[in-house]
Amino acid sequence: MELDLSQYRWFLIALAAILLLAGLGWLGYTFTPGEDQLLTWSEWQVAKAQRAYQDELGRLQEAVDSLAALLETRPDPVRAQLVAERIQRLTSEGQPALQYPREKLALAAQAVSDWAVGASEYEVARLAVEEAIQALSPQPVFTPAPASMSDPAQNIMAVVLFPRFVRS
Repeated sequence: MELDLSQYRWFLIALAAILLLAGLGWLGYTFTPGEDQLLTWSEWQVAKAQRAYQDELGRLQEAVDSLAALLETRPDPVRAQLVAERIQRLTSEGQPALQYPREKLALAAQAVSDWAVGASEYEVARLAVEEAIQALSPQPVFTPAPASMSDPAQNIMAVVLFPRFVRS
């Protein structure tokens, strides 16, 4: 049995092209961050870095949760050592913005490991874990309050620094 599709050749090429374009559009829609906007290359890089930052922050927060769970049980040197080694591997590299929390987490892992083998006090390990939790918690963003124009010192500064923007 022979199937002759030569008379439908252009139709099949057009159908394949439409399906290819629809597939590429679906892939772009699925993997492009943002709401109905085109991203420049720099915006795409920022979005990618933010996604990597959030992923690493989540892994670090899971690790500090495992340390806190170790402190809630009896000292188990083997389990504490395994968790500390895993955290040391996790904190060996990552986003530069998370360097300080990674260092605090590594110190907390070592403190919990020391506590589990009896080389350190419980309170030292607990404080180290609390510092790591605090370092990994979201920090509030502070924005400067707008200057009040009723304060004479602020008026003078505004006139001196921004004379074109102050109305008489």
